[in-house]
Amino acid sequence: MFARSLRSAAPAVRALHTSALLRAAEKSAAELALRDALKAAMKAKDKPAVHTIKTILSDVTNLAKTGPNPDQPATQEGVINTIRKGIEKRKSAAAEFDPNSEHAASLLAEAQLLQSYMPAGPSPEAVQAIIDEIVAGLPADVRSGRGATGQVMKALWERLGDARAAVDKKDVAARVQAAIGK
Repeated sequence: MFARSLRSAAPAVRALHTSALLRAAEKSAAELALRDALKAAMKAKDKPAVHTIKTILSDVTNLAKTGPNPDQPATQEGVINTIRKGIEKRKSAAAEFDPNSEHAASLLAEAQLLQSYMPAGPSPEAVQAIIDEIVAGLPADVRSGRGATGQVMKALWERLGDARAAVDKKDVAARVQAAIGK
């Protein structure tokens, strides 16, 4: 009888956690593609793919929760940068192993899998052509000034639009420096 009276009491109120908000929020296209791929890999019982995708999704969730607004999911650009970092980590780890080892081969296979989730961006040649065009349009005094790199980078990001997420920023910065002549 005592247990029955406890059941009729008011239902327990649970605290609202950021995880619940993240599940309900609109996710980026890249994150949705990763989640769909995880489901497909789990159904196919592809353990290496499941492990790789779960690792990247964990990094994406961590990115979202440690960002400026933990209640919002990671942006498309943030997800793509996370995938890019995962590729770089796996390639550098594979380089440290003996090239013929099984572990290096599995790391390179993981990097190849993650590469398939990167959006198609402009080719390095197309990016270089845009950089050269922007640098040619700068006056000579601005080109030799301190803020030339920032101006070229800003103009480049505006021209690339949404495709900028697929471009490696370190590579672009090196190309801009070379084009300016510093």
